[in-house]
Order: sequence, then structure tokens, then C-alpha cells
Amino acid sequence: MAAVLETLEQSPFQTRLLTGQTGVEIKDIKLQDMSDEHVEATRRLVGEYCVGVFPNQNLSPEDQLEFVSRFGKITKTPGVDMRSGVDFVHVVADRGDPDHPVSGGFHTDTCFVETPPSFSTLHAIEVPSHGGDTIFCNQYMAYDSLSDVMKSWLEGMRFKHVVSGTDRPEEVPDPVWHPAVRTHPVTLRKALYVTYADRCIEAEGLNPEEGKNLIDFLYKHSLRDHAMYRHRWNPGDFVMWDNRCSLHAAVYDHGDQPRILHRVMCQGEKPFE
Repeated sequence: MAAVLETLEQSPFQTRLLTGQTGVEIKDIKLQDMSDEHVEATRRLVGEYCVGVFPNQNLSPEDQLEFVSRFGKITKTPGVDMRSGVDFVHVVADRGDPDHPVSGGFHTDTCFVETPPSFSTLHAIEVPSHGGDTIFCNQYMAYDSLSDVMKSWLEGMRFKHVVSGTDRPEEVPDPVWHPAVRTHPVTLRKALYVTYADRCIEAEGLNPEEGKNLIDFLYKHSLRDHAMYRHRWNPGDFVMWDNRCSLHAAVYDHGDQPRILHRVMCQGEKPFE
């Protein structure tokens, strides 16, 4: 924890912690005005706290692409329609069901490719007057709170990740195997790397029932209240999260009000233990 606070204190920004260890607000700077020093500080802060919130950002789709490209090669989820007219800018548009408010499954973006995104971003275009939040969960804390026996058992363990939720599944590559625990290349901290059952379906070396039980246990373990940050959207919010150390889920409790966000991601490295 001391190293994390040191990172915050050394930041060139005005910052505010949003919870004990998950989420940091970065204030009073426009993304278009960021220097290289600011970009590297953002990389470190989001890597440590999993989520960075930049309020009051007036961005075109091209501005968002330009900013995210400073963190890595722009990428997109195979088989998903962008719906924006701008390649690599995905319009996330949804309405809730007023009679059946639900939460989407917690996941890490596009885990079913060899090199999943490092960072994902959302820019709020239109938001409901209530609801429609996004919840983030810190996977460093999920790993740290495992027993020593479980940590030892997971060494070398891999999970199979498959596609779900795309418009054209035929464009998605074959399933991939990723380590159950991955090391973050910047912070060098270990994070649990598991997602909901539709995408994470098999544990290497275990029979189907054993694998399902292990994945279910770890998934439930990863969703700890004290490790979560719940973001209430305001127009102009720009939220950036690190897929290598966090899970996220949308909450569809905003009735029939529109919720429109622009998503841009950049490519990460092949996960390693």
C-alpha cells in the first residue's frame, strides 16, 4: 500500500482516491493537452489503481483515438460492429429494462484473443438521470486475499477463454489459454485473471466438473465489495481502466433512458505469469 501511495504523491496531477485502493480521479487537465510525462504518469496511476476517471472531457471520436494511441496500438473486439462510422470507435448504446434491472457479468475486455487489450476507455456522450453505472473490481486485491495454498495451486494453471457477445462470432479466432494469475508488466504485481463462465470455460489439467468448480470459486472470490469502485456517469466523463488487473460490469437499472458511451481500446501484451 505504501508504494501505491508513493505513486499517487509523485503524480504531476491533482488527484483524489475514489476508494481505498481502487479508482483515482485525475482532475483539471484536458486529455488533448497531456505531455509525454502526463501520459506516463497516467499509465502508472491506472496500473496501480485499476481505474482512472477524468471528468469534464470534451472529445471527438478522433480525439479519443489519438489519446488512447499514446498508450499502445489501437485495437477492437473481433466480430463487433463499431456503429460509430469511425473505425475502432465502438458506440456502446443501451437501455435498461424498468421491470427487470440487472447487472452484466463481470469481465475483462476481449480476453479471448492472444494479446488482450491493456487499456479500455469510455467517453460519456449521453447518460441517464439515474442508474447505468459501471462497477470495477480490483484483481490485485482478489489475488492478494487468496490463501497461500490456493496461490501455490494456481502456479502454472491456465484457463481457456472463448468468445461471447459479438455480432459475428465467425470472425473470432480459436479459443486461447491464459494464466489464471498474471503479472502486470508495469507494477509487477500479481492479479487474478478470470472472468464469467460464458468466457472462461475450462481449467487445464482438471476434468470439466473440477475446472468449473475452480473457475466459479475464483470468479466469486474476485468480486469483493471492499475492492470495488462504482462509477456514476456524468456527461463528458472519460474513464480508463487496466484490463490486466481489473474486472468491470455495467448495471442496467436505468429504465428506458438512453445510455451512450464511446469505447476505444489499445492492445496489450500476451498475458504471462
